[in-house]
Amino acid sequence: MSRVAPGKTTFVLLALSLVVLMSATVMLAGCGDNTPEGAVDKLMNAWQDMDWQAYKAAVIPAESDLPKGLEELAKQKFRQVRVKFDGIKMKTVYDEKDKNKAAVVLDGGKMTIKAKILGESKTETRDILKMPKEERTYETHKVDGVWYVNIKLG
Repeated sequence: MSRVAPGKTTFVLLALSLVVLMSATVMLAGCGDNTPEGAVDKLMNAWQDMDWQAYKAAVIPAESDLPKGLEELAKQKFRQVRVKFDGIKMKTVYDEKDKNKAAVVLDGGKMTIKAKILGESKTETRDILKMPKEERTYETHKVDGVWYVNIKLG
């Protein structure tokens, strides 16, 4: 009969527990992002962080592949408006006929917009629910198993 030292058993159990915990965390993190709301969240975070590459990556591939000159114009437009989101709530409405399409409606929170207009800095804070529904609705599409926001960059 073979006996394992008590300290070694505790170490092995601890190591196995950490492996299981890390695997579960990675799997859960992947699941939450790959949803219509996750796609909109990525887009909004990229916009707030002024991260053009992340913003572009959140957009449906058919719309994000721009010719060089048009991409530069889209990038300039992107950089002109700074935004900060606060307390954003979302609601997803799946397309009844196509499971790869969904509308994500911003359903609460605030948005602060900063822009330079004619050389003068302007700041406006908007209550999301007071915005027209079409301005706070993002169409999303699932392409090759990944959800993206369907907006035009150019």
